[in-house]
Amino acid sequence: MTDVLRFNGLVLAAALAVAGCETIDRARSAQRALAGCTNDVAAAATTGQPVRVDLRGLRLADYVAFATTNRPNVEALRLAVSRSILALRTVTTDRHLLANLSSGYSQSTANAGPNREHFSWHQNRGDFTSSVSFDLLIYDFGRLDAREKAAREEVIAAKRDLDDAELSVFGEVCQAYFTVLRNDALLEVARTNEFMHAEHLKQSEQLFGVGEAKKLDVLKARVDLSDARLATINASNDVITAGAEFLRTLGLENGAAVRADVLARAADCLAETTNALPATTYTAAEALQIARTNSPSLRALRARLRASMADVDYAVADLKPKITFSSAFNFVDPAWNWSWGFQAVQSLIDGFRKRNAVADAVLAMKTARTTLDAAEQRLSYDLAVAAATRDNARESLETARVEVAQARENFENVMMQYRVGDASRLDFTDAASALANALGARVKAFYAAEMAETELVRLTGRDPWAEAAASAPTVDPTVKDLAK
Repeated sequence: MTDVLRFNGLVLAAALAVAGCETIDRARSAQRALAGCTNDVAAAATTGQPVRVDLRGLRLADYVAFATTNRPNVEALRLAVSRSILALRTVTTDRHLLANLSSGYSQSTANAGPNREHFSWHQNRGDFTSSVSFDLLIYDFGRLDAREKAAREEVIAAKRDLDDAELSVFGEVCQAYFTVLRNDALLEVARTNEFMHAEHLKQSEQLFGVGEAKKLDVLKARVDLSDARLATINASNDVITAGAEFLRTLGLENGAAVRADVLARAADCLAETTNALPATTYTAAEALQIARTNSPSLRALRARLRASMADVDYAVADLKPKITFSSAFNFVDPAWNWSWGFQAVQSLIDGFRKRNAVADAVLAMKTARTTLDAAEQRLSYDLAVAAATRDNARESLETARVEVAQARENFENVMMQYRVGDASRLDFTDAASALANALGARVKAFYAAEMAETELVRLTGRDPWAEAAASAPTVDPTVKDLAK
């Protein structure tokens, strides 16, 4: 028995050493790496400052790449992909030959006396057990095939969810980026308007000094200047808010960066050019055709629909029997005994659980189909809105350019007439307001078109920079200049 016990111990120790050491080491290393995050007191007492980053001079594509590697929600979906792949591997291992090693020792009380006529607590009988068993699935009527197909589709769905999350980050970063540039330009418009009213106040005071203007004109000019300064303050606050939102979309915490470290303000915001996104010309119907084959969200829903169809196959197969082959080697009395056999299991009465499981799988499949249809309808509506917004913004931009030219010419004429006394204070105020409104309308229309292009990219799932590189024109036609 000593030899048997020693053999059993050696076999178990070797099996544990081979099967578990490397896996356990990796798991413990991962636990130690995250141990600091689980301590609430330690997290609250952390005094270390985040590392400052400097992202100035990057292109929009670089900002998007930085955000997709820095946003925790995207990393969580990457981990979800890894988990789905691991789940698929777990399903496929059920096709392999399963081997189990068992070893143990047990004792029980024995009857005492020559003929074992009385019971005694002091005499025990012990038995050693040690065996290796093998199990192989012969046929399961498609259970494993259905489970493996469903697991593969879940891997596809997880990858498409990751793509959809990256597209969402792309949309957030682009929207925040264009909002920052738009608000910078609107601040420049407000400052220009403030400068014009400041100059008007100087002229009013000079004309009043020589008796060519009324006191009311000076007072009104001061009121107009105060309103212009208030508009500048509001525009400045909008710039600060947009900058903070842009940092958030990049995944940067407070202290890691400020607006100037990430996106410096241009010297002349109204003269800034951008070719961040290529201009599209397709209609809403054409965009829907692109999205149906390219949108990650729709592809994820289709994968889950296929997975639900596989679940129906599994539920149907589970109504049928399962045939397995088993074999075992025993190392104790009787020594080195080998046994084998086939087993077929078929449930007869289980409270209709398996039948209900089939009905539930069918309902889940129909629900997945309905969810896909609803998503396509919603996508169709969103694409129609985005395409209409893009077209309206382009038309508004062309109109605004003409209005800016006319308003600037009118303002210059009124300024000249006001100096010589041929124009009134009201004429100047109206001309200045018209020019400021036209400049603001042009800025808003320009960036509204850029944001609509962003939304079209997100909804269709296309890669704008890959398409731009494929076309590769000599002079990029998407370069636009707000100063024109």
